[in-house]
Amino acid sequence: MVNKFKRKYGFNVFSKQLEHQFEYASSIGIHHIEINLSSKELSIEKFNDDKISKLCNLSKLYNVKLSFHIPYYINVSEMLPYLKKSNISHLIKCIQIASKLLATHVTLHVGSFYWFPVEPWMRNKALKRFIKSMREIIKVCEKNDIIIALENVVPIPTGSDYYLLGDNIEDFKYIFLNINSKYLKFCLDTGHANMGEGVLEYINNFKDELCCVHYHDNNGKNDEHLAIGKGTVPWRELAEELININYQGPIISECREIDADNAAIIFEKYFSDSLSELNKNLNLDMIIS
Repeated sequence: MVNKFKRKYGFNVFSKQLEHQFEYASSIGIHHIEINLSSKELSIEKFNDDKISKLCNLSKLYNVKLSFHIPYYINVSEMLPYLKKSNISHLIKCIQIASKLLATHVTLHVGSFYWFPVEPWMRNKALKRFIKSMREIIKVCEKNDIIIALENVVPIPTGSDYYLLGDNIEDFKYIFLNINSKYLKFCLDTGHANMGEGVLEYINNFKDELCCVHYHDNNGKNDEHLAIGKGTVPWRELAEELININYQGPIISECREIDADNAAIIFEKYFSDSLSELNKNLNLDMIIS
């Protein structure tokens, strides 16, 4: 089995034959698969006892860790009680199955809110609904020893009747201020952050909560999921910051039109360059002193 990367690179699987991805991942030196549960082929209902057992065996055989990406439409901040109950039940089932798979975490979007028209105070009410729901869900996480990683999302243009929670730093500050748990962490999406306050701002604010990175590029306006270096994400500075905070978690490619191996090679080059520069500066400081 190849182990050519120092960092825990991974990739996202939507609908490909999941069981066939383990050998591929191991052969290219990648040891994390994030299972996106949004597709019909990989819905949580597909994970029966036989499939869970098979995935556990493959995970151990190929030394590939797993995580879940909860469907984007699961909204535990939902205002309508019957829909909120259904969404929470779905999330709890995902947490329980993730535990059986010995998953590192599950990635979750904070949710959405809407009205006609949307008013600023509605965001705060939606965040309070999320926190109230999450306090109960965290108890399930504790019982199953599974972390929820909240992912930052793209900002919806002003004037919409539908908005996403978690599209800005203040939402996450509010959430982490109100819920202090080792089972609630942060997933940095580089492309989404580049359309908002920026990747470095997110790391500066949530370095202690950071447990997962989704990486892809864009030009700051559209969620294009470009390969690294094809947009405006400051990759050199990002790599340097991840080194500075000694980040040890999974780094999962969501780049389109480039395979996970090449995406990891490109990102690793930024890490290598940053380390070289840091070492050069350190040696210079030692000479001067």
